[in-house]
Amino acid sequence: MHPNVVLVAVVLVTATRGFGPGVAWAFVGGLSANLLTRDPLGSIPLGLLVVAALVAGGRRLFGGLVWAYPIAAVAMGSLVVDAFSLGALHMVDAPVAGGVPVGRILAAALLNAVIAGIAVMPMRMLALRAGADETLAW
Repeated sequence: MHPNVVLVAVVLVTATRGFGPGVAWAFVGGLSANLLTRDPLGSIPLGLLVVAALVAGGRRLFGGLVWAYPIAAVAMGSLVVDAFSLGALHMVDAPVAGGVPVGRILAAALLNAVIAGIAVMPMRMLALRAGADETLAW
């Protein structure tokens, strides 16, 4: 498939700030991305919402792994979103010619994990700078 920066942002926000901000990023970012692609309307936000829920649940178990968990969650989330996207596309269009592109899906998951590895340090710094006592303005 392709690198998914919106997925990386959703996973990093969910891993650092929690379920509520992650769902907001998943819905707004997914809907914005969905308007720019040819995927069925609503498939990208729904896939990102599923990933945000999985990341928030995994945060309770693996949240202590502050560097490894977000990167692994992005890789797994990429697999989930791409599988979800292919399933939604299969429901409304003809099947994908040549079968499921497993190599491309795994390559995209690896690329998304690399992007998350680069972005995890600045995201942690922003989360520490904002602090837990500040609330959102909106």
